[in-house]
Amino acid sequence: MVFVILIISNWVVASGVQGKSIYPVHYNVILLPEKDLAKVKISIEKSHLVKSITFRLDPDVFSHLEANGELTIKNNRAKWTLPKKNAELTLEAKLTHERDPGEFDALVTKDWAIFRGDDLIPPASVKAKKGAQSQAYLSFELPQHWPSVNTGWQRDEKAPLKDNQTLPPHFIIDDPERKFDRPTGWMIAGKVGTRASFLGKTRIDISAPMGESFHRMDALAFINIVWPHAKAAFSEENNIEFFGPDKLLILGAGDPMWRGGLSASNSFFMHADRPLVSENGTSTLVHELVHMLTRIKAKGNADWIVEGIAEFYAVELLYRAGAYGKDRRDIVYSKLKKWGKEAKTLNVKRSSGPVTAKAVVLLDKVDQEIRKKTDNQFSLDHVTRKLIEKRKITVDDLKKACHELVGEPCASLNNIP
Repeated sequence: MVFVILIISNWVVASGVQGKSIYPVHYNVILLPEKDLAKVKISIEKSHLVKSITFRLDPDVFSHLEANGELTIKNNRAKWTLPKKNAELTLEAKLTHERDPGEFDALVTKDWAIFRGDDLIPPASVKAKKGAQSQAYLSFELPQHWPSVNTGWQRDEKAPLKDNQTLPPHFIIDDPERKFDRPTGWMIAGKVGTRASFLGKTRIDISAPMGESFHRMDALAFINIVWPHAKAAFSEENNIEFFGPDKLLILGAGDPMWRGGLSASNSFFMHADRPLVSENGTSTLVHELVHMLTRIKAKGNADWIVEGIAEFYAVELLYRAGAYGKDRRDIVYSKLKKWGKEAKTLNVKRSSGPVTAKAVVLLDKVDQEIRKKTDNQFSLDHVTRKLIEKRKITVDDLKKACHELVGEPCASLNNIP
């Protein structure tokens, strides 16, 4: 029997888009673990609303593209000019990816697969009629002995009807930042075990392959401890009840998966051997959780801010939760300061460990300066909230946010190394 899961995007009624301007997009994915492949079929109804879709192709991942209408492939880009109706495109996607020698950030085995939806459907730019919006569905056809699949999208137990037939359980995609919904984030399929809990309106799923040493209940309990403090840090006071997305997925596995943590907007992966709290006092789990909750991205050489904020709160949220006292916090910062000396500058494209350590020490100084100059009315929490609103941020955005709170430039940011 083929097991099918559907992922469906919300109708965008709130945005004023009428039903006649919505074009359904059906992604059908057949997982073939014996070939380390996913066969993907994209079908678009009401394709007269879409002029063309241009996919950015990674030649090591995507191959065998075919489509009706007109398909032109050049310089790792595929431009698909759609027919007026019944538009279809097929492709093959290689799922396993070796990040470092012998370590994988996507892997397919005979019993399970861990991968990202980004590697099922290539990034796309769409030319559509004004006001047109996609309503996307994703169906998986799994091997007979693979009973389940999980994603970072909210599950809707009330299946819709199609041709008077009840469809299998499905997830709901609600990404207001996209007009063309594309299922992204971490996914896990096969023989999988899941522990779940609700924190306010947010469902937290912790998933791992059956038999792996990933401690799902430990991770779930740990998130429950830090969640109220994350909520207080990142929520506006008048909007605190609406904190958090509808769902977050945390998944893990042991070797030969990559021995670190990697986040997406609604999900993240963590190696089973990563401790909840490292000996240096920071936490990969909390670090990646902060990435998911803030969703801040860097422009230019501002990656140190993004990674620095995640690591700052990986320490600070544990401290606020009472996981350790001020004496231990001081020791943590002493070690970070020493490690940060290995980095000569923060002005780099991608933040390494020493750069992030140097950034955390600087952000702690910024936090102390803001608290002192505003009599504890404001802190780095308020700066972070302003950056969350910006999403894609620069160093000038950080300086401006601090200036607005203090009423003058922050001296801590005058001479950034």
